[in-house]
Amino acid sequence: MQNTFRWDVFVSHSSRDKARVRRLAEALRADGLAVWFDEWVIQPGDEIYNAIEHGLEYARTLVLCLSQQSLASDWVKLERNTAIFRDPMNKERRFVPVLLDECKLPDTLRRYAYVDWRDEGAAELGKIVQACRPPQRKAKRSKATLIDVEPPSGAMAPDNSLYLERAADAEVMAAARRPPATLVIKAPRQMGKSSLLNRYLAECQQAGKQTALLYLSDFEESELTDYPTFLTHLAQALWQALGEPPQAAPPSLRSQRELTKYLERSLLAAFAQPVVFAFDEVDRVLGHAWQSDFTTMLRNWHERRSSNPPTAWARLGMALVTSTEPYLFIKDYARSPFNIGLQIELPPFDEQDSQKLNRLYQARLRAPQIGQMMELLNGHPYLTQLAFYHLTRPAALDFATLRSTATERHGPFGAHLRALEYRLEDAGLLDAMKQLATNGTQPDRDGFYRLHGAGLAREAGRRVVPANQLYVRFFGAL
Repeated sequence: MQNTFRWDVFVSHSSRDKARVRRLAEALRADGLAVWFDEWVIQPGDEIYNAIEHGLEYARTLVLCLSQQSLASDWVKLERNTAIFRDPMNKERRFVPVLLDECKLPDTLRRYAYVDWRDEGAAELGKIVQACRPPQRKAKRSKATLIDVEPPSGAMAPDNSLYLERAADAEVMAAARRPPATLVIKAPRQMGKSSLLNRYLAECQQAGKQTALLYLSDFEESELTDYPTFLTHLAQALWQALGEPPQAAPPSLRSQRELTKYLERSLLAAFAQPVVFAFDEVDRVLGHAWQSDFTTMLRNWHERRSSNPPTAWARLGMALVTSTEPYLFIKDYARSPFNIGLQIELPPFDEQDSQKLNRLYQARLRAPQIGQMMELLNGHPYLTQLAFYHLTRPAALDFATLRSTATERHGPFGAHLRALEYRLEDAGLLDAMKQLATNGTQPDRDGFYRLHGAGLAREAGRRVVPANQLYVRFFGAL
């Protein structure tokens, strides 16, 4: 299937080369090109893996910035290999290696001519820009010709006109206006948790509360290696998210007792109004030796709110967002922070929700077609939004084509399906998913919870089944 390109250029690079590569990206953008550059495209709350997959899927040219650092980067390897082996019959796609410093090129790259930009010369920069221009384009392209319809990607802004309100929204908005408490949002991946959290925090701010949103997925592995290091970085992140009050600069911490003392005596004490700590993607700590210590600490913070006489903790609210079964974090029910406060579990869209989206997108699907979409996707929120996007974007698909190409690797859901395949393979769960999709082989308890957290499996009575027919067809054919 021929792609309609949204991006002229995808710029792949190591974060350590950011300053040099930014200059290159700015030169490409100044030429009128639509440039996918991570810090311009990826927003807080976005699924990084999916954002990269989407950028590669709809980019005409990959500029691969080569250095010792980039050749060692797992992200750059993913981007490089995906671009090289994707859709080889599409002659419009281009691959432009750019040499930033002396490095040994892998065999897969030696067959490509590269631009030597080690001295950052203007002439070589011009060659890169020229190589990235679409075929037969002489003049700069007006920004007005770029595709204006945004595909679903990551969390939605609170004021997004395509956001679909559900019953949980009313509960969460009401909680935001009440005195600070604890909110727990649990659902599989891509069910709308982060979008709902954004709306909750916006309402908290309207109610006069100070908010600090932390994406635990942003923490680098080096910041998670040992507990004191993680606690120190956590304190710094909370301090920064709250505007860096000078009287509360965080110290280096050796224990969670010290972190709790710092929060009470310094950070929370710096604010007269209620404060809300929001932790998105709590799953990031799963697998670390100290995971249960961390989640127990969150439970302890919640319980300190009711101390007598009241302390600064009484002004603290918390919001925890996770797609992982809480039992995998901590098996002691009395120490878990996931069974306290307001519990929100987001279900899939139902047929009425799909009808609302049909009106929001002005897709004009008939009732039987809505039913067929429900059969295919079972109301998966991200996939349903993505389906309506493909049905209404410029160069839109008709509904019959959407259904017939649904499981193709370069079809309307291809980037999503490939990302899931890679993620399951990395997690050692791909065979379990294939067996579940092919012959209904039941995974063990932990395997089910992990597949469920990824949005791939659900319980139907006493049996575990794939979450929707799209996954049955795709993983069953691998």
